[in-house]
Amino acid sequence: MNSFLKKRGLNRMDLCYLAALTLIGLGIRVILRVVITDDWLMYWDPWISDLKEMGFSYLATDRYDYTPTFVYILWAISRLSINPMTAYKGLHCVLDFVAAGILGKMIWKVTGSKRKGILSYGLFLIVPTIWANSALWAQCDIIFMTFLLLCFYYLFEDRPCKAMFFYGMAFVFKLQSLFIFPFLVILWVNKKVDLKHFLWIPALYFLSIVPAWIAGRPLMDLINIYMAQGAQDVWSLSIKWPNIYQIIGNQFFLLEYASAGTWLILGILMIILYAMAQKRYRITNEFIVQMALFFAILTPWFLPHMHERYGCVADILAIIYAMMNTKKFYFPLVQILVSFNSYMAYLSHLGSDEPTIYYGVWAFAELGLLVLVGLDIWHYMRNPENQIPMEQETVKKEAA
Repeated sequence: MNSFLKKRGLNRMDLCYLAALTLIGLGIRVILRVVITDDWLMYWDPWISDLKEMGFSYLATDRYDYTPTFVYILWAISRLSINPMTAYKGLHCVLDFVAAGILGKMIWKVTGSKRKGILSYGLFLIVPTIWANSALWAQCDIIFMTFLLLCFYYLFEDRPCKAMFFYGMAFVFKLQSLFIFPFLVILWVNKKVDLKHFLWIPALYFLSIVPAWIAGRPLMDLINIYMAQGAQDVWSLSIKWPNIYQIIGNQFFLLEYASAGTWLILGILMIILYAMAQKRYRITNEFIVQMALFFAILTPWFLPHMHERYGCVADILAIIYAMMNTKKFYFPLVQILVSFNSYMAYLSHLGSDEPTIYYGVWAFAELGLLVLVGLDIWHYMRNPENQIPMEQETVKKEAA
């Protein structure tokens, strides 16, 4: 046992801590597994029932509005002889532990600190927005978040092809993976990612819809499935996510702001990308996380029709950011508190009522985090030591 632990850089105390946090994380999820939410009753349970009755031919219908990859998982669950909700929640809870392991290993390697890596594993398992998403709410966000973690893991390893493969897998499951897409553009500008690596995104998406296409659903329906998702839930500018619309009023000029807000965030992103692309920078692991966290907060803060779960990417990135820079310990505390408040406003069936603390207050807190991480990026880019002179790039090209 001792030699086994030593090979992995662990000791008995580390093993006891990992076992204890694993049991605690498991205990939380076992307790919450019996909760039945509206999403389960309205979506996943009826879809699984239809899949039991119709089999794979269900994929030819337009009864589902998620990508087929997720429905393939539901089809597999429908073939099992155990309770569908137990199987569904169990799968996503298992992925919670997988993602925690990836995060812990990544932080250990990046920071060189075993302590931080082990703490990250335990922290991930007890973060309320993680266990509430999978075990309580029966949502599937952990799938695409696991792939995003693998994307960052391989970016830190300087293996961009593998990183973009896993980013493409995240996109196959959730459109919300696009929240952080702009930081990949900056990596491309700085020659950390090749343009050909972006081909993983359309290639994997197309491969993922082929079985549903063969089953009989029209190809254009499958290609436009994310567009169809965006056309739903348009009854409010903010669906319980604390962003700018919770400050200015999420029912005012509903139709007009819904379209204008989309163009607004596109304009903001274009301006930021243009400004950041004017020079080349040293791409450190911390700078990668800074950029990704910035865009993970910025995009849903301006984009209309954001749901209460859409801070989940920022939740994880805030943990990584704090582990890489302990002076930023308050980032995950505030970010996760904002997210969990939004969760509870929905899960406690408050309806149109406001939560205990008004959404606008949380929206300003989120804006504060956005400004702070934006300033970190600004200071990094302004530091001459982090800038790569253009002539240096020219010399490298000539040498190659």
